[in-house]
Amino acid sequence: MAERLFSSDTSFPKLAKVELGDTQLRKNLQHATHTIRNRRRTVVDEVESWQELRKEAALIKDHTLSNLDTYLELLQQQVEDKGGHVHFAHDAKEANEIVKNLVRTTAVSDVVKVKSMTTAEIGLNDALKEAGINSYETDLAELIVQLDDDLPSHILVPAIHKNRSQIREIFLREMEKRGTPAPKDLTDDPVALASAARIHLRNRFLGSKVGISGANFLVAESGSLVIVESEGNGRMCVTLPETLISIVGVEKLLPTWESLSVFMQLLPRSSTGERMNPYTSIFSGVTPGDGPKDFHLVLLDNGRSGMLNDPFRRQTLRCIRCSACLNVCPVYERAGGHAYGSPYPGPIGAILQPQLRLGTWGELERSLPYASSLCGACYEVCPVMIDIPKILVDLRSQVVDDRRTTSPPSMEALAMRAVKTIFSSSTLFERSAALSQVPSKLFHVNKIKHLPGYLSRWTNARDLPLPGSPSFRQWLGDKRPSVITLSGSARPRPRSSLSWSRLRLRSLALVGSKRARSINVPTSKKTTVLSTIASSCATNDGLRGAPVPKVRRTQVNTAPEDELIELLCDRLSDYKAHVHDSDSDSVLEVITEVLRETNTGTIVVPQGLPEEYYTHLSAKVTVDSEDLDAIELDKIDTAITQCALAVAETGTIVLDGSLGQGRRIVSLIPDHHIVILRKSQVVKGVAEAVDRLDPTKAQTWISGPSATSDIELTRIEGVHGPRRLDVILTH
Repeated sequence: MAERLFSSDTSFPKLAKVELGDTQLRKNLQHATHTIRNRRRTVVDEVESWQELRKEAALIKDHTLSNLDTYLELLQQQVEDKGGHVHFAHDAKEANEIVKNLVRTTAVSDVVKVKSMTTAEIGLNDALKEAGINSYETDLAELIVQLDDDLPSHILVPAIHKNRSQIREIFLREMEKRGTPAPKDLTDDPVALASAARIHLRNRFLGSKVGISGANFLVAESGSLVIVESEGNGRMCVTLPETLISIVGVEKLLPTWESLSVFMQLLPRSSTGERMNPYTSIFSGVTPGDGPKDFHLVLLDNGRSGMLNDPFRRQTLRCIRCSACLNVCPVYERAGGHAYGSPYPGPIGAILQPQLRLGTWGELERSLPYASSLCGACYEVCPVMIDIPKILVDLRSQVVDDRRTTSPPSMEALAMRAVKTIFSSSTLFERSAALSQVPSKLFHVNKIKHLPGYLSRWTNARDLPLPGSPSFRQWLGDKRPSVITLSGSARPRPRSSLSWSRLRLRSLALVGSKRARSINVPTSKKTTVLSTIASSCATNDGLRGAPVPKVRRTQVNTAPEDELIELLCDRLSDYKAHVHDSDSDSVLEVITEVLRETNTGTIVVPQGLPEEYYTHLSAKVTVDSEDLDAIELDKIDTAITQCALAVAETGTIVLDGSLGQGRRIVSLIPDHHIVILRKSQVVKGVAEAVDRLDPTKAQTWISGPSATSDIELTRIEGVHGPRRLDVILTH
């Protein structure tokens, strides 16, 4: 799969021509992009400080990238202090070797994976397959793509080019070859398809010894990894296996725990058009008794240090992979993701892929900077303010420069040279203008419909207008006086010539001198990789060694508690959670009623949960312990836990493993989760929640039941995590 994905032999126009013939693809893309962009617009408009958040995010990212070597060392220290292991990889080959060796030490042949753009970038699945290791994608869309031996076409919804009927056929044909088969009577109803995926992967999750993931963010100050997802497969992969390996690009780093609050507000709204994704997992290293016993973080360069070396293009590394630019791009909407020949499609892929492969460009990389109309919509929606159109223009200039030095001049180049010569001489320009009027005078026509040979490429697509007579210069010469009077003095009007070289953007000239630099990192040793990054960061941009940008804090919440609770209930209901209001004396009654409604027979509760919440229940109650494994938990209907806090604006419940909340798998594996929330634990926004939480504790942020929209954007609750969430509010 990776070989097809990273082939540089075919240009974007050729790939796009194939995709444009797929009418189903274009229909799906139009529906998906318009739906997601409308959702995004709604939730973004709710945030009064949205533009300020974008600016803060850009400043934080720029600061981090300018001091990346320092923050990487801090991150390594924090992860290792918490029992994890950190590896540095210069390129894809080194990263794949590290992962293969780590998996070999576990003596297993099967691994489960969380959806990751970085692992797709390095072709990890193929590398593992060559080593005799089977990797199983667990995200619903990635599962569809993998089963069909296809390629993803979107960052957010990789299988958007498949309709429900196609997915049904894939499941019926391929699931049996890789594990639990699809039901014989499977229909193309999205709920039935999601259920088939859940059944197919359930035993795989419960029995896997090794999980592989990426990460949305890394926090240097706390050593935290942050994984944002919807279905619950991410939670399964990062908590159930004994060994977890996370491969993350070095640019995913954030400097402080406080800075995470900015990006937690930007990413879900920009990506899925939601206030918060159903699940966010945050952890650092190893948490004794909770989650993997062995954790490895692989930090990947793979061309990123070369991008750091260029102060202008460096902004590309701000990207948080939200896919907002894809959903507004008119080119992507028509051509689809496969046309970009990269795991990074759309506008961000058009600037990222050529830079990651700088120095080894093929036809694909040379064509991607032209895969845009330069309309600027991508910049307007980018949550970290990457000026994609200007970078595209910059890359186009490099394509032209490279062709001048490596290839014989094309007909287009020769034509441009001729134009330059003519435009650089006023005499030649005037004579050419006069000559161009001859056809219209002789043949009395105002346009040319057909030109011979190479010139036919123009007239095959459009008519060629002929200049009229007299020319503008001739007309203007008759109208103007021969001198221009300025402040009472007569000065001769100078002749002017148009120099195309003066039209080169100053930014292109500034970065052009650095293009010839090459970076050679012979080994993957930490010192070598970090020294390369440090050298690239040394560009004087005023941010090297500067303090972390201050995160602007929203005004302290002064809203009455009733208003906060009402907002929280409204948001929870939006996410299909069931909300119950009770006083402290009636919590048991509410729990009893909910269990009766769901026909619950077995319950698991964490240590530290007040006994009055469960001792008088008719259902069988099990108190959690480390001896209770995932397979046993899978036989239990309902989990009852407390929580650390709740965020009203996003409808989010946060668990941090404190007393009464239990291990992360307790709230994950049973089909039903009941949360007991004190009203005093409700905060207004994400920033206030981050301030209150302890970054050293493993956290799970929950916004409703697990969900997916990967099948024709139909929202389905209960994919891999709990199918039902009940929140009981009490004093």
